[in-house]
Amino acid sequence: MVERKGLRRSNEYKRWRFDVFAIDKFTCQECNDAKGGNLNAHHIKHFADYPELRFDISNGITLCENCHKKHHKAK
Repeated sequence: MVERKGLRRSNEYKRWRFDVFAIDKFTCQECNDAKGGNLNAHHIKHFADYPELRFDISNGITLCENCHKKHHKAK
């Protein structure tokens, strides 16, 4: 867990997050919310389970906080 927190603070993660947002035009891909500060870069294939895909832009999608929570409740 500590390792994952460190990775999420890395420049590589920050770049991945920004690139996911940019590809999705800084808009939630489920409800079209575009409020700044309300968006999350979500890993389609889980960060913990697929370390080889952690920084793969095709494994990311922009979601607002509410849609992101719904994805994690669905597990």
